[in-house]
Amino acid sequence: MDLTQRLAGRVAVVTGGAGGIGAATARRFAAEGAELVIADLDPAAGEAVAKAVGGRFVATDVTDEGQVEALFATAVETYGAVDIAVNNAGISPPDDDSILTTGLDAWRRVQEGNPTSVYL
Repeated sequence: MDLTQRLAGRVAVVTGGAGGIGAATARRFAAEGAELVIADLDPAAGEAVAKAVGGRFVATDVTDEGQVEALFATAVETYGAVDIAVNNAGISPPDDDSILTTGLDAWRRVQEGNPTSVYL
């Protein structure tokens, strides 16, 4: 087996794929031969990653059930199946907030959004 093509024929959906760990995961999976669907809220960065890995970008709010369903429907419609789901997307408080200044609404958004996105 060619060790650089271990994921050949596999389809991966990577949420939070427009940057950081998600983008790095997408690049690595593409190098291993996977077909990629990149999901993120940032269309410019998401499209750039999708173009770089030869995949498809779907703008997705992973806390919205309908958008998550549409994401996976698009992946199946495009590639025929989904073999791998990387639930990488996450919400964090604004960059200028620290634990000492984060308001309760921002805290709740993080605490409710992160587990919900993985569940969906």
